[in-house]
Amino acid sequence: MTELTLCAFCGKPLKGRSDKRYCNDDCRNAFFNERKKDEQKEVRAIDLALKKNRRILQAMLGLFKTKIVEEKSLLQKGFLFKYTTHQYISSGKGTYHFVYDYGYKEIADGKFMIVKEIGRSEA
Repeated sequence: MTELTLCAFCGKPLKGRSDKRYCNDDCRNAFFNERKKDEQKEVRAIDLALKKNRRILQAMLGLFKTKIVEEKSLLQKGFLFKYTTHQYISSGKGTYHFVYDYGYKEIADGKFMIVKEIGRSEA
């Protein structure tokens, strides 16, 4: 007597190899996508915040090399200061917080300087 095995995703009976777990590639992919859904949701939310922050910095900087902006103008556009990709500590110039290739540093109470990263060796 053979034991009936069912697809791990849809529950249909499986035919073929004895170690088969899914009835087709769609079920296999759907099974793993379902398992990762919560993780992907969290990562997606952070990724969207980072991309929005980058767009805000890019738009505010425009074609300038540097630009001074007020914190309230960043906040009004929806900038979230807690989402950055990396920091650069410049000797004597302070800490720059970067969102991919655009960065900022606080220069006075409520004022920030926006910059575009040219290259690590030149910053």
